[in-house]
Parts: sequence; structure tokens; C-alpha cells
Amino acid sequence: MHSVSVKLPGSSGQMMAGTLDIPDSPPVAWAMFSHCFTGSRFTPAAARVCKTLAEQGIACLRFDFPGLGQSEGNFAETSFSSNVADLVAAYRWLEQNHSAPQLLIGHSLGGAAALKAGAQMPKLRAVATIGAPFDPAHSVLHFADRISEVDANGAVTLTLGGRELTISREYLEDLAEINPEAYLGRLRRPLLLLHAPTDQTVGIDNAQKIFQLSRYPKSLIALDKADHLCTRPGVAQRAANLIRTWVEPYLADESGDGDTDVMPEGVAEARSIPAGKFTDLVRIERETITTDRERSLGGRNLGLSPTSLLIAALASATSQSIRIAAKEARIRGLDDVKVTVSRVVGSDDEATVLRRRIELIGDLEESERSELLAAAGTSVIERIITTSSTLIDGDN
Repeated sequence: MHSVSVKLPGSSGQMMAGTLDIPDSPPVAWAMFSHCFTGSRFTPAAARVCKTLAEQGIACLRFDFPGLGQSEGNFAETSFSSNVADLVAAYRWLEQNHSAPQLLIGHSLGGAAALKAGAQMPKLRAVATIGAPFDPAHSVLHFADRISEVDANGAVTLTLGGRELTISREYLEDLAEINPEAYLGRLRRPLLLLHAPTDQTVGIDNAQKIFQLSRYPKSLIALDKADHLCTRPGVAQRAANLIRTWVEPYLADESGDGDTDVMPEGVAEARSIPAGKFTDLVRIERETITTDRERSLGGRNLGLSPTSLLIAALASATSQSIRIAAKEARIRGLDDVKVTVSRVVGSDDEATVLRRRIELIGDLEESERSELLAAAGTSVIERIITTSSTLIDGDN
């Protein structure tokens, strides 16, 4: 998975700062994330959910609404309705530049915006919310004690999330005119509601009301032991895992993997990917794995290192050779095989040394143990490592 910074136009023409979280292999589908009230694309819910989904094949766009984060604009001139329009603008940008998002995710007030905007996205296949309020005006509760200042001065300046933001009378009037009962029934998309039963910011009754008024198919899952902002370790990732499992039946696979030829047995293909300086996507038969160099060698540990693959191959091949020998010799006392291979690190001018430890578990006679240990050195992998193998370079 790798992340790319982008700029995209909002509904009023101001440029919004965004991040694309992209899988190493072709995405199965694309998604968008709508962040919480006065938040940004870097809030834990937005960043961690999108990155986790990208690791599982779904590319995600998360962006800052105008006047927030790194986006242009003045927050005082925005509204809930303008944020809904910004989501639709982001949908169109993603459709034109990459692929129309099939999944829309919203957190808190961003979830309420997603519920309203989803009906305006023709190719959208599913919507998921995390801790979303039933009524967008719920956000006013954050500063209910200062609403009188808005009446007197036309606006109120608050410190939210460590920064000063101005809430205008127009913003509040727009919220007052929003009627969730009018648009929830028009969503007509599969809906997943994730909500913490102990959410002290947006109570669980909000999810229940949304569930009652929305159409099937719909699901309500308790995000147990979670805080509203998903800052507790593992909460956002768990939410992403639930969303990924739930949305699977509704997605149209865009990766093209079904049309990709299976690599022949004994053939591996490595292609560099932008996740890191030394990362590759390796295809082996029907599988793909990400590889990288160790940090000590300039990598970022974003995947398995070639050395790790080599010693893993030797360990598994050794185990297989022993079990094959036991089967052929009808040695029934062997219950389990444990093979540990480690690299003995020496100076650069020394030959690489691998240390192997084999543990045969079971009721075995000494002669049987000797026979099985002798078979440990018969694998193809060991012959490749310990003999002079021939490497022929083809055309570049």
C-alpha cells in the first residue's frame, strides 16, 4: 500500500487537499471517505480506515473539506449542504481521473453527509457510516451554550481540535433546514451502520433511527469498546475490517485479476511498485506478495525481504522432504516436524551461512530419526542453495 497526495476541486471551485491510499496490486474497487465535523483527512478514523482498506485491495480517497486541513477556503463560508456538494464533486473527480467509487464511508457528521450525498452518486454500490448522527444539527450540541452569540453577532468563534473556527448564522440555518427523513429513504444503496454502544458524543439511538428509516439491505453493527473519534488502538482498523467483509458481495471487481494469466509452475515475476524505493509485487502462480529490503539495507520493511523468502523456502522444503520420506517409509510415529532456519550474519566478504535446526516430534526409533534427518537434505531448494545452480539471463 502507498499513499499519494492530490488536489481536487470542491463544489465552489476551491481546491481541496486529498490523499489516495492505493493497494500495491490493481484495486478491486475505489472508495471515498467523508471525515468528521471540523476534522481532516488525517484524523485517525479517516487515515487508518483508508489505509487498512487499501491493504485489502480497495483504493481510497480521503480529503479535507474546504476551510479545513490543507484545503483552500474559509470554514465560515461552508455549510453541511456545501459539504454534501463537495462529496459529489470529489466523486466526479475520482470517476474522471481514476474510477467511480463503489463505496462511500462517512464518520460522524461526515457520515450524515455521506447518507445525503450517496443518492447523487450513480455508480455508488454501498454506503458505510461510523458513529453518524441521525440529524446533522446534532453537531450544534458542541457549542449549544454559545448559540446566543450567533444570534447577537451573526457568528461565533470556537476553538475546536486545537484551532479557531467561525460558525456562521448561515451554517446553523442550513443545518436547521436539513430533514434526514426526506433523504434517508432515497439512498437506495446497501447501508452499513457502525456505532459504539457507549458513544458519549453521538448516542447509539442515532444509529437506530437511521436504521429504522433507511431501506434494505441494511446492517447495524455495534463497534464495541470504541470511542467516538476512533482514537483507541485498533478501533479504526477493526471498523475497516468489518466494512471490507460486509461490502464484498456488493462490489464489482475492477482489478482484472480474473483475466490475469496464472504464472506457470516454477516461474516468478517481480515488478517494482511505488510503495517504497525497493518494493516489488511478486507473482507466483495464483498468488501475489509484496517484497522489500530490510531497513538496515535501505528498505522500509513494507514486505518480505528476499532473504526471508529464501530461508522460508528452505525451512518449508525441509519439512516437506521429511514428511515425504516418512510416508514412503511408512514411519507412523512422526507426529510433527519443526524446522527453524536462521541466517548467521558475518562480514561482507564471508560466505553466507544458514543455520538449520530440525525437531522431529513423535514416538520414533533412532533408526527412523536417522532416516528422516538424512531425507532433510534432499529438497530442490537445498540443492539450489548448496550446489552450483545455473542462472541464464534472457533478453532485457
